Amino acid sequence: MFKEGDPAPYSLEPLCEEEITKNWNDKEVMVSILCPTFQHAGYIEDAIKGFLGQKTGFRYEVIIRDDCSTDGTREIVDRYQKAYPKIIRTIFEAMNRWPTVKALPILLSAAQGKYIAICEGDDYWIDEYKIQKQVRFLEKNDNISLLKTKDLSVEDGVIISPLRAGGTRTFMYPSRIKIPEKFACRCYFGDIFLQAVLRTQGDFYTLNDVTAVWRKHSGGVFGGLIDKDSEFINLQRSQTNFWVAQYLYEQGNPRSARRHVVRSLNNIMDASPNDKKLIMATLYFNCLLSSAKDFMKNMILRSAE
Repeated sequence: MFKEGDPAPYSLEPLCEEEITKNWNDKEVMVSILCPTFQHAGYIEDAIKGFLGQKTGFRYEVIIRDDCSTDGTREIVDRYQKAYPKIIRTIFEAMNRWPTVKALPILLSAAQGKYIAICEGDDYWIDEYKIQKQVRFLEKNDNISLLKTKDLSVEDGVIISPLRAGGTRTFMYPSRIKIPEKFACRCYFGDIFLQAVLRTQGDFYTLNDVTAVWRKHSGGVFGGLIDKDSEFINLQRSQTNFWVAQYLYEQGNPRSARRHVVRSLNNIMDASPNDKKLIMATLYFNCLLSSAKDFMKNMILRSAE
């Protein structure tokens, strides 16, 4: 259906608010769609259209958090919120404090739905039944803690990787699974930590449906860094895996925690192609160790058992 080199599919056409809500049978929110955005003026409208193009028999809400954009993103979000007041809620930050303050914990604290779906402001959905399909599956499979779909990777309007196992833009999971803020706010790669938490609560499953598009572009948080600054990316992967390890240890899962410690160390080595960088990376990792001495001491003791 989708092939590398094909033009990227268009976003969905939004329905009017009355048409979206007329088939809602429940007063309670079934799905909370969480959308973090920053400097996405050229993309956010596609994301919002994907949310408002969903056809469901249940109530859903859209919560968009703008992290003090200065490029017109906020004005676009505000316009849609005023046109869809029964569906869209907004969080407009007065000051950008990223990466100290992460979007996901703030969005989760506002969510009311039984299930959580995520889509960042520079990605978009292309399946009008995306959340309907996922809710139907989750309602029949209580053992699933994370349900994904397939997605497309797009650059400059062209598909560069079709039928990928979906990233965060495809996620849906039960809101009863709580994501501990004290760790979530520390992890640079929030999706790695989110999946680590969800993995402890059940099984993962991926539907074959292609429902979403990931845009690779220099304006994205990671899009411009992946190719240009692999050292930085690997250092942040190391940091994230370290906090995942501490979370798993506190949950009484030292074996899985040790695996993430090893991944953290491997990320450090991947970020250090020469002696100078190795020294810098080692100093960086020592800073992490000094912040969690008891954790590492107990890890070492358990490893010796």
